[in-house]
Amino acid sequence: MTMDSLDTDTAAVGRIGIIGVGEIARALVEGLCEGVDDPPEIFLSPRGASAAAELSRRYAGVHVCADNQDVIDRAAVVILAVRPDDRDEALTGLAVDGDRVVVSVLAGVGSEELRRTLGDTGAPIVRAIPLPAVRQRTSVTVTCPSHPVVTALFERLGGSLAVADEAALNVFSALTATITSHYWYLATLTDWAVRQGIPSDAAERYVRSLFQDVGRALSDESRSLPRLAADHETPNGINERIRSTWFDAANARALNAALDELLADLR
Repeated sequence: MTMDSLDTDTAAVGRIGIIGVGEIARALVEGLCEGVDDPPEIFLSPRGASAAAELSRRYAGVHVCADNQDVIDRAAVVILAVRPDDRDEALTGLAVDGDRVVVSVLAGVGSEELRRTLGDTGAPIVRAIPLPAVRQRTSVTVTCPSHPVVTALFERLGGSLAVADEAALNVFSALTATITSHYWYLATLTDWAVRQGIPSDAAERYVRSLFQDVGRALSDESRSLPRLAADHETPNGINERIRSTWFDAANARALNAALDELLADLR
């Protein structure tokens, strides 16, 4: 990337429009603006009016637009963050000039399908999977295809990981569907401790602390995930016992089957 293109990409990231102001949009705005010396100008659609108004009160550079077309007209980068089922109502009839960059965070909606919804716009369309942790600027965002403006945007929010095609992006999308299962796993551990007579607040405090430390260990990228697991086990120890008796081959097959079914739907 040349210095001239870098300057162009940085300038484009300075004017961002977001259509659909739900949880992901809120996280994007907070990550881009909170405690930042050079926040971009952000233009929000009136969808999710209360959230949009609250964000515009908190950040001087955030503005609520009259309608979705107004968002597109004011922004260089347009992020589509409506619910997939609402896309026709929200997006049909909008005019998107070819000099805009469209970023879609609509799960399960392919780029060509979205392009048709937008009247066969000539603008580049990039799919992305931002997670709520972008508000802390700690989350890597998967994108497809690679685009310098989109890379510059998500580098501000924790990093960008471009993949080769939408088939690969769907795999990463399926992986994101495991997040709440992890929380329920922790809740199940807490409930088990409570049934053994441990006060619920003490049980939850300990489980949270236990797995916060696991999260910190994940930052050590010099060790693979199987290596990290092995480093936390001793032969015939208690960690190995639970892993081998609960997370056995049948359990792993069930998880793989659930992911396979989800991936088929995403495709």
